[in-house]
Amino acid sequence: MAYTVNSCFEDFMRDSVNLDSERTTTARASRDWLVLKIEDLAKSERIPPLYNGANHIFFGSFARNTKIRPLDDIDIMIVFDAQGCTTDDVTKITRKRYPIYVNNPYAKSLPDYCDGNVLNSRKMIEAIKRELSAIPAYSKADIHRNQEAVTLQLSSYEWNFDIVPCFYTTTGFYIIPDGNGSWKGTDPRIDQSRVTQANQRVNGALLPAIRLMKYWKKEHWGDEVGSYLFENLMIDWANSLLSFPATYPKLVKSALDTLSFQIMRDYYDPKGFQGSINDLDLYDRRRLAIMASRDASEASAAIQYEQNYMTEAAINKWIKVFGIKFPRYGK
Repeated sequence: MAYTVNSCFEDFMRDSVNLDSERTTTARASRDWLVLKIEDLAKSERIPPLYNGANHIFFGSFARNTKIRPLDDIDIMIVFDAQGCTTDDVTKITRKRYPIYVNNPYAKSLPDYCDGNVLNSRKMIEAIKRELSAIPAYSKADIHRNQEAVTLQLSSYEWNFDIVPCFYTTTGFYIIPDGNGSWKGTDPRIDQSRVTQANQRVNGALLPAIRLMKYWKKEHWGDEVGSYLFENLMIDWANSLLSFPATYPKLVKSALDTLSFQIMRDYYDPKGFQGSINDLDLYDRRRLAIMASRDASEASAAIQYEQNYMTEAAINKWIKVFGIKFPRYGK
């Protein structure tokens, strides 16, 4: 039973926010096994050869340890050998497309997915989808193309895999499908580095803070604000602090105060490829800012109640902020 604000937050994090540790272990093993099966497909020449280096990258919130319940998707980039292919220019430019020209007559498999000599990312995704479907373990899985990825949903697990084919450029970033048959730039290593450095700066306190506030986002902002944008706002919040809040209540109050004005601004992709990733119009930005500001006021009241030894009243305020799954006093 929870009789303090802190114990309510601890129970909330364990039971409603953080992923179950056993399911996480199972998910990682399932993810690693999938990579082995893709490597086998490449070795047997059923798909193009993989890059002779790091041939896969785990990315997204599951890889960055910022995923909250439910565990519904796991992202993998599979790096293929370009086999002498070229593009117009591999300079990092915002919103640029990078058409891939298959110039090597001895390239394995890649010419099969071309329009003329231009590699069609949709055709490549369809080929990966087809070969995965032929693996006995995945024969009953739901496998389909989803814009930039092959989505693999196994009946035995609650999560799906998004498998993104990519190539590594000579200038040090990756190009992935753009959803329309061509290719665009990305580099998930930058995202991983940003969150890792910010988390280390605050002695490991940022990752649980991101997860806690992602739950708040789910309750109040929903899908209007994407997970990727929200994570970056939280990283900037942490980097702006002189000292990290010592308690959950102070953390939530500080984050909401900052989010209420951060959401009003354009936010530019830290990787340098997408331009502004805040695509909300001014009306929606104001509406979401008001939500964050309102809950910051609720958090302030909750902190005041707790300081005045009105614990149950404080917890009731936190239920207003986080919703009905936040533990009740004495429950």
